[in-house]
Amino acid sequence: LPPVLQQAPVALHYGLVEHPREAAAAVTELCTWAQARHAQTPFDVLLAYFVYPAGYLATILGRRLGVPVVCSCRGNDVSKDMFTSPETLATVLQQSTRLLFVSASLLQMADTLVPCRMRASVVANAVDSVAFAPAAAQAATAASQPPVVLGTSGVFRWKKGIDLLLPLLRELCATHDVRMLMAGYGLDATVSQQIDTFLTQQHLQQRVDITGPLPHTAMVHALRRMDVYVSTSYQEGMPNGVLEAMACALPVVATDADGTAELIQNGVTGYLCAMGDLETLAARCRLLCAQPEQRQRMGEAGRQRVQQLFDPEQEALAVEAVLRQVCNG
Repeated sequence: LPPVLQQAPVALHYGLVEHPREAAAAVTELCTWAQARHAQTPFDVLLAYFVYPAGYLATILGRRLGVPVVCSCRGNDVSKDMFTSPETLATVLQQSTRLLFVSASLLQMADTLVPCRMRASVVANAVDSVAFAPAAAQAATAASQPPVVLGTSGVFRWKKGIDLLLPLLRELCATHDVRMLMAGYGLDATVSQQIDTFLTQQHLQQRVDITGPLPHTAMVHALRRMDVYVSTSYQEGMPNGVLEAMACALPVVATDADGTAELIQNGVTGYLCAMGDLETLAARCRLLCAQPEQRQRMGEAGRQRVQQLFDPEQEALAVEAVLRQVCNG
């Protein structure tokens, strides 16, 4: 595996083993390569992001090399894997030296499957509040002018509550002058077709803008076009989309899915609603549509919250502290 980037003291090698449970030969090849590297420059610790495939591979390498493993559990690692591949999840939770979780709710779920709290730390995701910030020239009064732009971002799929977001849009369009900006795309053709069919049947095509895939650097410009950020998810680790929206001083109306409830202060930085509760989601969105001053207050409070608690430097220092503890035994 030749390095794709080498700049002292970092060397980046890229060798994807997409499904290590089904690719024994590829795993053996990777282990042979890692053992040779380890003989030249011994590894102190292996750090893996996501339970599978990285965490699973790291536990194999850790056993072969005799090196401690730290696995960072993220996204729907636990909430999905405990049903789809519980044996793999349990293996990683049991065999990792230390575990990181992006939210307390994710740790709680994992601990019910494999008691691991004593080896775990919560290190939340972070957002660059310099890169993600409201437009400097945006007038405070601009948000009071209709239509109100509701927005969401990411890859649209079932776990993101697309089956709730679309009816929510229909309900709001029936009573308010709103538009929807969907900064992202459907996971596959089936989801994209579901969205298109709904918008056509409800005659909402002119009220919705779907950007398609965006480079991460362009996401801030999409967020700056929004007045209210909406998240209707059923599963979340620690949602980056919500963090980025809060950094851009947007009030957030969201379901209380997993780590989302650890981000939003209900009634302060936005509103939390029970998962699947279309009526409450619509009511909270209507409140913010009618109250531009409240949108501004909540948005500013949200930005302050992410700057204080979800800073990238804080995240890096927390991960570094765990790695040093592991290396020092």
